[in-house]
Amino acid sequence: MKKPNRQLAIKQIINNYDVGTQEELLHYLKEEGVEATQATISRDIKEMHLVKTTTSSGNVKYALFQNNKMSTEEKLQSSLSEVVIKLTRVEFLTILMTIPGNAHVIGALMDAIDFPEKVGTIAGNDTCLIISKNGEDAVKMYDYLHKWINV
Repeated sequence: MKKPNRQLAIKQIINNYDVGTQEELLHYLKEEGVEATQATISRDIKEMHLVKTTTSSGNVKYALFQNNKMSTEEKLQSSLSEVVIKLTRVEFLTILMTIPGNAHVIGALMDAIDFPEKVGTIAGNDTCLIISKNGEDAVKMYDYLHKWINV
């Protein structure tokens, strides 16, 4: 199946079911007759900017990141307040811990904004590392991020 059709199927599945893991998503796709690998689904999740949110019952599920009318910086600020659970600075590094499945969204948003205090980012499942040139720039980055985080 071609990527646009697969991603449409993913969108429909996460809108109809509380899907909390890639394995669950693969299961629902298979029921729809869509064959895909975990690596392909992982790429789709990143490309589609899917985030994990908490349901009213406290479970975690995938959802589409909304607010397309927002600027990239507004999206970053909104995401920081919603998904970051810990912020730490170590010398020239700023480390963001997120709800699982959301660090790549923060990393992509950080990369899209030209912060002079940022050299680059590395993002995994629940950790986003922001690299600065020096400790002074890292303090500025930490202070900026801290304003938007509810921890």
